[in-house]
Amino acid sequence: MSSKKKITRHAIESAEPQPFHFLGVVASEPDYRLSVMINLHLGCDLRKCSDEITLATPAGTRVFSRFTPDNLAFTLVSNRSGSNVLIRKLKSIDFLIIPGTGQKKERKEAELMAASLREIPEITAVFIFDSREISDRNLAMLLL
Repeated sequence: MSSKKKITRHAIESAEPQPFHFLGVVASEPDYRLSVMINLHLGCDLRKCSDEITLATPAGTRVFSRFTPDNLAFTLVSNRSGSNVLIRKLKSIDFLIIPGTGQKKERKEAELMAASLREIPEITAVFIFDSREISDRNLAMLLL
């Protein structure tokens, strides 16, 4: 007689964040002025968020500003804190985070947002990035 044991399966959550698209925004303006320009152009209400990105370095703690609208549809993240940068490979770019799952639909939304932002005269360039294509240890901090 064979005794069959019941198999128990456990789902293991990955520490990896869900893929997401984000825009790299190149402008000579500081982040707070960039948020005002985006507000005027898109008709949204980006405000400085009290939940900033904090990074501990050997030289001390660095704080990177975040700006979000009330509906949390996207987040503007400053890549600079003094002379330090959050994502080193993209050091002269601020980021507009579009949360999601990295689907084609979200890529299309990112393309529409990028096209609209390119109309702002103070913005020099807008790039679309996929989180799966960028390797940086601080990339996951953009979603915090």
